[in-house]
Amino acid sequence: MKAFKRIWRAEAWFVLFTIPGLALFILAVVLPLIFGVKYSFTNWDGVSNKLKYIGWDNYTHALDDPQFWGALTHTFKFAIILTILVNVISLLFALVLDSFLKFRNLFRTIFFLPSVISVVLSGFIWSNNYSKGLPNLMKFFGFDNVTSPLGNPDYALWGLIIIAVWQGIGAPMIIYIAGLQNIPGELLESAEIDGAGTIYKFWHVTLPLIAPSITINALLVLTGSLKVFDLVYITTRGGPGFSTEVLSTFIYRVAYISFQGGYGAALSMIFFLVLVLVTLIQLGIFRRREVEL
Repeated sequence: MKAFKRIWRAEAWFVLFTIPGLALFILAVVLPLIFGVKYSFTNWDGVSNKLKYIGWDNYTHALDDPQFWGALTHTFKFAIILTILVNVISLLFALVLDSFLKFRNLFRTIFFLPSVISVVLSGFIWSNNYSKGLPNLMKFFGFDNVTSPLGNPDYALWGLIIIAVWQGIGAPMIIYIAGLQNIPGELLESAEIDGAGTIYKFWHVTLPLIAPSITINALLVLTGSLKVFDLVYITTRGGPGFSTEVLSTFIYRVAYISFQGGYGAALSMIFFLVLVLVTLIQLGIFRRREVEL
C-alpha cells in the first residue's frame, strides 16, 4: 500500500495531461448523449424551450413509421454493398501493387488520391460527371437517351455506391498492403516448394495471415458507411422520391426541417443502438473467423 502511494505521488501529475481530452470528450460526446436521451422522451420542436414529457411515444412512432424503415433499409443496403466492394477491390489492388510491378509506387499514389479529396468535392465532381460527362460519353458510342443515374430512383443508390467505392478504396488498400508485407516470405516459398498454386497459396496462406487487416477494414468501412450523410446530402438529398434516404439524412430532415426535435432525438438514439449492435456483432464474427483461419 505504501509503495502504491509512493508511485501515485510520483506519477500523479501525468493525470493532468488527460484532463483536456477528458473534458473535450465529456462536452462533445457524453453531455450531448445525455441531453439526446432526455429530449427523445419529449415533444420538443428543436427551437423553443417548452418541453412536454410524452414517454415512449417517439420510439413507438419510429417503429410504425414507414419512412424510418425505408431509410434503415437504404442505409444497410448501401453499407453492406459498399463494404463488400471496397474490401474486394482494395484487396485486389493490394495484391497487384505488392508484387514487383513497375511503377507500383506511382499506382499506389494514384489509387490513394481520391481518398484525400473531400466528400463534398467528390459529390460535386461526380454529380457533374453523371449529368454531363456520362451522357456525352454514351452519346459518342451511339446511346442518345442516357441520363444521370442520380435522377433515376432505380439507380440513384447505385450511383452513390460507385462514388463511395471510388473514394473509399485508398485507405483499405494501404492497410492490406501493410498486411501483405508482414507475411513471412519463407511461408510462401515453402508453399511453392510443396507444389501449391497461386489460388491455393492465397486461400490457405495469404488470406489467414491478413485476417486482422480484413477485420479492421471491414469494421471501418461498415461503420463509416452506416453513418454516411455528406455524400447523400450533397448529391441527392435523399431523392429522387426518397430512394436514397438514409438514416442520417432522415434524422436531419425530421429534426431540422420538419422541426420535430424530440422525434429526431429518438431516431438518433435508435441509430446509436443500431451502430453499437452492428459493431459488436461484426467484431464477434470476424474475431471468431480469425481464430478459425
